[in-house]
Amino acid sequence: MAEEKRTRRKRGSLSRAEIVDAALRLMDGEGESALTFSRLGAELKSSPTAVYRHFASREDLLLALADRLDGISLEGYEPTDDWRADLTDLAWRAWRTAEAHPAAAAATLLMVANSINELRAVEWILRAMTVAGLRGRPAVMQYQVYTQMVLGAASAYGARLVSAGSREVAEGWIQVYAPTDPSQYPHAEAAKAELAMMNYREVFAQQLEMYLAALELTVAAQGEPTETAGVNASGA
Repeated sequence: MAEEKRTRRKRGSLSRAEIVDAALRLMDGEGESALTFSRLGAELKSSPTAVYRHFASREDLLLALADRLDGISLEGYEPTDDWRADLTDLAWRAWRTAEAHPAAAAATLLMVANSINELRAVEWILRAMTVAGLRGRPAVMQYQVYTQMVLGAASAYGARLVSAGSREVAEGWIQVYAPTDPSQYPHAEAAKAELAMMNYREVFAQQLEMYLAALELTVAAQGEPTETAGVNASGA
């Protein structure tokens, strides 16, 4: 008991940032199920009550984690006058964050945090839409389409990375269907070799390229000039 008292941290010394750091560590190591206030208290050598002083609920903590992931994604980002390059850069930043923190990404990337880092992302995406030649509702609509596509894909990828049912291999993910009567599913049977080895980074690159190509057509249809530079969509 005396040893436990000595290792306990001083009352009032716990900060929100420390709690969020610990929450991210727990999720990185053990998945979302590890994110409990009792586990956080043990991780921080504090009591769950101390955590509740900073976060009224698990939902509040997840919102703070969403802001932290946004901050990680945006670290070092500088907008340019090339809207295509900027949207590509921002998209791959979200993807790499999901790769680094899959459980947290799966749980929070689609949350509306109303936080400063989220606002920074909104500002820069809308800036890119403005540079592309969109204003007002069309710009906001494309902002929504872009973020839903990017964050939805990154969140889903994070979920795949932490899924106990997924089998990871060097090149991608094994996706195998073995129906009793393959003749009932001729198209799936014909594509089974390709289905068996899906590289979701490659899929995301294709999604992003298709969206950017469609956005160029949308802008062109409005008669606004755009300037684009060649961008490598591989994210490498």
